[in-house]
Amino acid sequence: MTSIPAYPASRPIALEDRGIFERIFAARPPVTSEFTFTNLYAWRRVYDFRVSVLEGFLLLSSRAHGAEKFFMPLGEGEAKAVIEKVAAGPGTSFIRLPEALKELFEGDPRFTVAEDRDNADYLYLTRELVALTGRKFDGKRNLIKKFKAAYAYEYLKLDASCVGLCLEFQERWCTIKDCDSQEGLRNERLAIGEMIENFAQFSLVAGAIKTGNDISAVAIAQKLNPDTLVMHVLKADPNIPGLYQAMNNEFLAREGAPFTYVNLEQDLGAEGLRKAKLSYHPLKLVMKYTVTRN
Repeated sequence: MTSIPAYPASRPIALEDRGIFERIFAARPPVTSEFTFTNLYAWRRVYDFRVSVLEGFLLLSSRAHGAEKFFMPLGEGEAKAVIEKVAAGPGTSFIRLPEALKELFEGDPRFTVAEDRDNADYLYLTRELVALTGRKFDGKRNLIKKFKAAYAYEYLKLDASCVGLCLEFQERWCTIKDCDSQEGLRNERLAIGEMIENFAQFSLVAGAIKTGNDISAVAIAQKLNPDTLVMHVLKADPNIPGLYQAMNNEFLAREGAPFTYVNLEQDLGAEGLRKAKLSYHPLKLVMKYTVTRN
């Protein structure tokens, strides 16, 4: 970590940090969707991610919206001691902490612990989203059946040589959704562009559905931990009924087999997105917490 400054100094996260992060994630596989280098690097400009080193831990922070907030210290050893050292002043916050770290601060009068429902990850059994058996999935099966009856389609596995097709589709999708008028969609477009530009370096898996001559849906994912695939991107032409459901199903059937679980990330408090993710009947919500120094 010699190229990363010691806390309280910090610098922006850079592509050269990939090896450091991936070694840490390999030694201690993460359970929350934030912790892939792909995610951190792709969203670095939106969240102004910065890195420093403290007592052998990699310390990640975000300076978005004018206030620096910290994430779970990454490394081997006693993370609570690092959090206590950083959170020496009132108002210092550690965000999106997993359950195990949250429990260390419950009952400690120096800190306030708050549940962050909007950033909870949706975790599913992969085999359930492939098989879609039972009455609870009747609606999904019917939509997929409707799509397949109306469209001749082809599933494409994408690699670095043809992943640019995702960008072409993304631009068409943004035209439909008017991404330029919405900050969230503008930020997402930027992050997806970063993923695709660095596709070969990020160990990503991608697939697409082609209807006619055009790509109509895409999915981009990667391994979060040995048991879990995390879905970074899942998009479909909103004008084609059942295509979103078909893309999710086709992608997991082909690329999800090595994984027991699939993490579809958070809903960010968006009502429509929350309803869509709940409609797939998650196995559980991977809750996250904010710990703030009183």
